[in-house]
Amino acid sequence: MLNFELKEKWGENSLILGFTQVPTTLIYAQKELGLSSIEINILLNLLTHWWKKEEFPYPSQAGIAHRMGVSTRTVQRTLAGLETKGLIVRNKTSRENNKYKGRSIYDLSPLVKILEEKSPELDIVKKNKKHRKLAKSI
Repeated sequence: MLNFELKEKWGENSLILGFTQVPTTLIYAQKELGLSSIEINILLNLLTHWWKKEEFPYPSQAGIAHRMGVSTRTVQRTLAGLETKGLIVRNKTSRENNKYKGRSIYDLSPLVKILEEKSPELDIVKKNKKHRKLAKSI
């Protein structure tokens, strides 16, 4: 059952496909992390498929491209860039694998580690007394 406040805020129909948990740090730190809007969008697509910490997402690149309205090649280049930046690790699978069917598995633990380390250092945290206090208490 969904949280009542979530339903109240978004409406029941908006939540038919579920919802995605995103740390605000990812949004606030995108400039400091050097992330483009396409990179953020792809990370959001990956997060949409990541529900259990130990089970990394494996969405199809074509599916991401379709949702974003870009080419599969754009998604491939962007994923390669995210890997180069050390934010994700792509693990390729065999087409014969019944579960993954040749799709890449996206390890997001590097992103988690970077956000965990970066949060207290963000300008918004340093400038905002409430956030600064919270960062010191962690």
